[in-house]
Amino acid sequence: MSVAHGLDRLRPPIAVLILYAWTLAWPQTAAADSAIRIFAGTGSFVFVDEKGERSKPITVYTYLPKGLAPGAARIVFVMHGFGKDAQGARDTWVEHADKHEFMVVAPRFDAEQWGRGAYAYASVVNKDGTLRDASLWSFTVIEHLFDVIKGATGNRSPTYFIYGHSEGGQFVHRLVLLLPEARYARAVAANPGWYTMPRFDVRFPYGLAGSPADEVSLQKSLGRQFVLMLGDQDTDPGHASLRKTPRAMAQGAHRFERGQNYFNEAGNRAAELKITLRWRLEIVPGAAHQNSRMSRPAAALLMER
Repeated sequence: MSVAHGLDRLRPPIAVLILYAWTLAWPQTAAADSAIRIFAGTGSFVFVDEKGERSKPITVYTYLPKGLAPGAARIVFVMHGFGKDAQGARDTWVEHADKHEFMVVAPRFDAEQWGRGAYAYASVVNKDGTLRDASLWSFTVIEHLFDVIKGATGNRSPTYFIYGHSEGGQFVHRLVLLLPEARYARAVAANPGWYTMPRFDVRFPYGLAGSPADEVSLQKSLGRQFVLMLGDQDTDPGHASLRKTPRAMAQGAHRFERGQNYFNEAGNRAAELKITLRWRLEIVPGAAHQNSRMSRPAAALLMER
């Protein structure tokens, strides 16, 4: 037997080589996309952010109204509060999804992996105050998750909608400030406990000094479709989950006061920058710190034509 003939016997068929090369060239997210299935009713899946923090898998709870194709549905992200109850947050939005015909996506940022503020603000900076790569931020997870859901369902929506209550509201308002190019069509933050003020003379996370934001990015953020929703009875200065650090207390005695001060600051910055503020302040009469009271008007605002 010749050496050449022996080598020919060891060579794999050309079809195998082509299949191997095609497999190597296939995007890494394809496997993750194919593992995601969103059917009518409630469901969940585990999301591994291949473009970001791969070591922190996230359980994602979903709801799709019957008769609504996932590929054609508007996508609404619902961000949980301090209790990390993403499943409960999803369940609260089921009736709104049925009424307005959209898909609910509620990711859970658990305390073990995203504690100590990593969910609401601290993923932006390292312990020494240096900035982390934006691909690792909690806020960027939403952008990556949006792409994966679109890939898995064939959804062609260029934009998504996002809502958060309490700590979820903190998450949403900071996403608006720090990701001015994010693909949300409209964002709603309800009853945040404290804020990153749109000021460059206050250090992050209470202000924008030391953050990635600058005047150019702030102009973009102030020109986006953002709604701050406040319950006019969310006025308990001793609420158990209300942050009471000196810098938080400087923003106001309670959530209702802090929210109004935040919105006024945004108006001041817009005037200084000579731009039109496109943000809205919506007051919900009779509502205290109650996600159940805020979600219904929030859903109507998100789907407003």
